[in-house]
Amino acid sequence: MLRRITLVVGIAAALWGFLILLAHGGQVQFLGLKLSLRHPLLLFWGGVAILAVYAWMWPPAVGRHVALLSTRQAAAATAIVAILASAASVHWGSTVAGGADSYGYLSQAGLWRQGELLIRGDIIRHSPWPLAIETWAPLGYRPAAGRIDAVAPLYSPGLPLVMALFQRVFGYCGAFFIVPIATAAVVALTFVLGLRVFQRPAPAFWAALLVAASPVFLFQSMNPMTDVPVVAAWTLVLVLAVAHWPLAAGVAMALALAIRPNLILVAAAVFVWTALTDWRAWRLSIGRVPTRTLRLAIGVAPAVIGIAWFNSYLYGSPLVSGYGSLDYLYSVSHGWKNVSQFTTRMFETQTPIVLASVLFFVAPRWMGDARIPFPRLLFGGVMLSVALSYLFYIPFEGWTYLRFLLPMWPVLMLSTALALDAASRRWTSMTSIQGTAGAFPQLLVLACVALAVWRGVGIAEDRGTFDLWRGERKYADVGRYLADHTDPRAVILSFQHSGSIRLYADRLTMRWDQLDVAWLDRAVEYLSSARRHPYIVVDGDEAQLFRQLFGTLNQLGGLDWTPMAALQHPPVMIFDAADRRARHTDIIAESGRGSAGWRCTPPQRWPTPSRME
Repeated sequence: MLRRITLVVGIAAALWGFLILLAHGGQVQFLGLKLSLRHPLLLFWGGVAILAVYAWMWPPAVGRHVALLSTRQAAAATAIVAILASAASVHWGSTVAGGADSYGYLSQAGLWRQGELLIRGDIIRHSPWPLAIETWAPLGYRPAAGRIDAVAPLYSPGLPLVMALFQRVFGYCGAFFIVPIATAAVVALTFVLGLRVFQRPAPAFWAALLVAASPVFLFQSMNPMTDVPVVAAWTLVLVLAVAHWPLAAGVAMALALAIRPNLILVAAAVFVWTALTDWRAWRLSIGRVPTRTLRLAIGVAPAVIGIAWFNSYLYGSPLVSGYGSLDYLYSVSHGWKNVSQFTTRMFETQTPIVLASVLFFVAPRWMGDARIPFPRLLFGGVMLSVALSYLFYIPFEGWTYLRFLLPMWPVLMLSTALALDAASRRWTSMTSIQGTAGAFPQLLVLACVALAVWRGVGIAEDRGTFDLWRGERKYADVGRYLADHTDPRAVILSFQHSGSIRLYADRLTMRWDQLDVAWLDRAVEYLSSARRHPYIVVDGDEAQLFRQLFGTLNQLGGLDWTPMAALQHPPVMIFDAADRRARHTDIIAESGRGSAGWRCTPPQRWPTPSRME
């Protein structure tokens, strides 16, 4: 009885303190309960100390719990982790369509609901400046192929279609449920995949925990983007494939490719494994032809056809995506830089624990029997194909671009956890020592996993994961102000806000970063003469860029008059380009202050119009 009480109290104290730490020592509402404490760090380490006492007083019990963790217990623990990860995504996640990605997905979902994939406008043809169509394409859009009066979405259709489905059921804000659901799905499916392949609950649970605590996974679980949904889709493909449901795996693969078509190599890896499995089954059977590969192909075929049509209709060729042609996106010269960046970021954020995954491939006898044929081929093929998909891709700065490799995270963490478990079991089998020393290998593995989890969440917190939502609120705040203080026919010259203003202000935007540097004054004059009152929005360092581009050749290029309004944190300024008289600057109300929690700001009109009015 005392042993159980000690364990429960230790876990509860550590978890409570941990949640309050994430809320920066304030109050957090979790699963309907308001948790707060003045000294959360003390509570957390107190819980850890209680667990350490538990391990010291009953080490054989700890060893048995680790080694003999039942499937039901591991599944329950995984469910708790999945719920926690999903709840964190809801609580600290962004519900704003702000930057290019989030606005691109949300607005395309609106186009799908209208049955229209292009945004047309006569104003494009009538604009006198060079390459006018480029200036009327907001972030997340590009000129449509063969058209002079329409722009097309930049992004593949998978996530926008899912968003449109959720919005049809739950309304506009339903689109923001997808990432929290996918977050829980990734954690749960990682566990199921590990259980399906090796039937060892403990390492399957550790892998799920390592995925959930990965800094880049946590960061992307706060963003309404494709990164977490595509991981969920590919992990579902693997689970269904190893469960011998090839048709369902093909349908899941169709969704995964529709979300991110450039991961076609991952599909190839799964097809190779399925084909070898069919070949093995054919050799072991008499008079029966396996059809797993055929059924997998039938399931994925609609996506291949659909993506080819989508690309042809919008971009002019089935082999051209919204990002451009393959020769523009990929180059052998990018290889070394990507290897260097991805490797550095991996070890900076994931700790060297992932090196243990090598043991999974080089010491197969240590791993024990698998429930599926060719497990190393499947796991290794997925990891290699994801890496190759981005090896020669255009390099991007910033640690968050490790997100490109997220589809390999479940198999990478499973390989790591299985290797740690195998090393622990081999160590135990090589000694007959009982008691504390006998439980040491299992305790060491637990300590390694716990340290990786603690460090992962700490890195995520240090790099702004749990404050990301605050900065994203600026898009809705600026948009709402413009909706209340500008004429409906106004045109807002903007860059970073060129998409969000269309959503939250219902105002037409024009990209000043795409405007010919000699045309700023004339473009403003043209808009004014057309009774389209022009405003200029600059976000942070954009003011300096604006002056560099237009300051020499245009009177308006210096932005040397008083802004009509400003957002202070982060700094965003709104200038009236048609009225430069001295005025009082309005301070835009900030909705990113205070504690975190679900908040969704609906757009002025939804779906957004498919014509530039």
